[in-house]
Amino acid sequence: MSTQLAIVAALAAAVVWALNMHIQRKALDTTDPLLGAFLSVSAVAGVCWLASPWLLDWSWWMTPAAALFAVTGLLFPGLGQTLQVYSVARVGATLTASLGALTPAFAVLIGISILGERMTLPAALGLALTIFGLICATWTRRGKPRAFPLWAIALPLAAALARGIAQPGLKVGLEDVPSPYFALLAASSAATLLLGSIVCLSRPAALGTWHGGNAWFLLTGVINGVGILALNFALKHGPLVIVSPLAATVPLWSLLFGLTIFRREALGLQHVVVAFLIVSGCIMLVAN
Repeated sequence: MSTQLAIVAALAAAVVWALNMHIQRKALDTTDPLLGAFLSVSAVAGVCWLASPWLLDWSWWMTPAAALFAVTGLLFPGLGQTLQVYSVARVGATLTASLGALTPAFAVLIGISILGERMTLPAALGLALTIFGLICATWTRRGKPRAFPLWAIALPLAAALARGIAQPGLKVGLEDVPSPYFALLAASSAATLLLGSIVCLSRPAALGTWHGGNAWFLLTGVINGVGILALNFALKHGPLVIVSPLAATVPLWSLLFGLTIFRREALGLQHVVVAFLIVSGCIMLVAN
């Protein structure tokens, strides 16, 4: 039953994040990406602190897990969310979601290089699929200009790397303090302090202006927080090798939302192939 709950929570996180990427695209029409990322993570932290009188045990702050959650928060949602917002602005929500499926692949590669885990044949095949998916993502037909510079591919890749490092950290922390809520509170608070400092130093004037996109980013923050909370719940109740690939099905849901609800991007066979290859490769990597 515990694993079944983890499966449902991981899929719920993927659905929420896919929806959120399309909403972020709308928010970016009028709001600077860095300010938007700050508003997004601060909304998560704000909601968590409002719930603290009922959910927070103050002794948790004295545990090693608190520091671990804070450090992972600098990576995700801090760095990861910021890079994702810039990625949505540059390459679009669908391709951002597709390359974001590399998160579990990065987690496995980190395990191989640092923890000495063995590379099996299924893992090698999965890695080959993800690399081929990347090639497909950057390919354009002759004579047809790419809608974004090639370097922009680094944005969703870096966001996936940040999440890939953060997920194992969260899993370890939840073994010490098994509270998905506290993991989200500590992580989002640290991310808010980081991004708030960056915005104050680099764009202080932006804090004094208000655009319609600001409200959308506050909404995306709350939605993203729901997704992270679902992921934390899944990591608490299930193994990483099951949770990570299911949470990486964001591209499939993003394609579905793009086709049926938002209809903002020109979705074609290339997007479908990229999503299928990368998600399939990630599943093979972590399920071997």
